[in-house]
Amino acid sequence: MADKMAQDPNMDDLMDTLFAEAKGDAAGVPSDDFMARVLADAEALQPAAVDLTEPVKPRGLLQVLFETIGGWQGTGGLVAATMASVWIGFSGADVLSVEGLQAVVSGDTDFYLSDLGGDFSFDFGEG
Repeated sequence: MADKMAQDPNMDDLMDTLFAEAKGDAAGVPSDDFMARVLADAEALQPAAVDLTEPVKPRGLLQVLFETIGGWQGTGGLVAATMASVWIGFSGADVLSVEGLQAVVSGDTDFYLSDLGGDFSFDFGEG
């Protein structure tokens, strides 16, 4: 076989030859006793059937939402992201007075939380 591999330049023909030899080899076929033992082991490891006679307790909307988000880990991540965004949004907004905040919350305002000038450029102080 090693001589055939060294002499045959076409690898496809070589692979076809190797596969044909492997198909004809009876040593590669597992015995019936071995297959019976494998199937018995697999059947022993199967999970038990669920008893469907007990009614399933209904779950509330918040419990389903909580589980969908990912439990405590997902909810904790969302709370942390929300608090971070609130902190980032209001930190450094010392120019916003109480009256300005009330106007922004009520919606009837022309205040913007931006340092852009009228020409849409940032104003930098000299010095």
